[in-house]
Amino acid sequence: MPTSAIFIVTHNIEEAILLADRVIVLGRNPARIRADFSVELPQPRDRKSPRFVELVDYVYKIMTQPDLALALPGAHATQQKPARQKYQMLPHARVGGIAGLLELLQDRGGKEDLYRLAEDLIMDAEDLLPIVEASALLGFATLKEGDAEITPDGVRFAEADILSRKTLFRHAAIGHVMILQQIDSILHAKTDHSISEEFFYDILDEHFSQDEVERQFETAMNWGRYAEIFDFDRESHRLILAEPVSEPHAPTAPVQP
Repeated sequence: MPTSAIFIVTHNIEEAILLADRVIVLGRNPARIRADFSVELPQPRDRKSPRFVELVDYVYKIMTQPDLALALPGAHATQQKPARQKYQMLPHARVGGIAGLLELLQDRGGKEDLYRLAEDLIMDAEDLLPIVEASALLGFATLKEGDAEITPDGVRFAEADILSRKTLFRHAAIGHVMILQQIDSILHAKTDHSISEEFFYDILDEHFSQDEVERQFETAMNWGRYAEIFDFDRESHRLILAEPVSEPHAPTAPVQP
């Protein structure tokens, strides 16, 4: 076939390093070039070679540290530092996935390489990354240089019972998540403690595409309803202030006769 170049789009980092002579990493919302570098490894490539692993880890860092310009280790790379996101973007992860990740990290001594964890779970790292990012956003984990590490708050969440988890998640969500802070504040301020979902769609619509607005709102609904920040009336399409999660009570000592 008389072809001098093939352009491939992939979400699999390892696949990119395995196949490509040149890799371009795009940022998101809006798309921009985050990294552009050559892969100077002979074919066929060894996935376990130090340089191969180094390049895979480098792309992980690019994806998990979007506000930093990171130089390619051992070579020249063209980097472009992106503008900061105007409005906080929620990683698309459900509460169950966040809880599962924290339990795994706790079982593995509190820290694990993201690449190795994805491999052990037989997952693409891109499927695992939003769950890690969500845990980091909530203060339950940290993500640095491709390693996910559970925080003391994450340990408390992983070890807690169901009711205590809801309480811990509520505090974390209101403390770190902008849209949930806004929802909680507005519902408390309104006389009837309710508001149409369209209000928040309009806010998100100023910052995200139509498809992304749907995804952001769906994630916020999943987190907010789990934390019992609000309820949702499907008939009226209104968010309604929920009763606060009850704080777990310490067991009382038996009364001595």
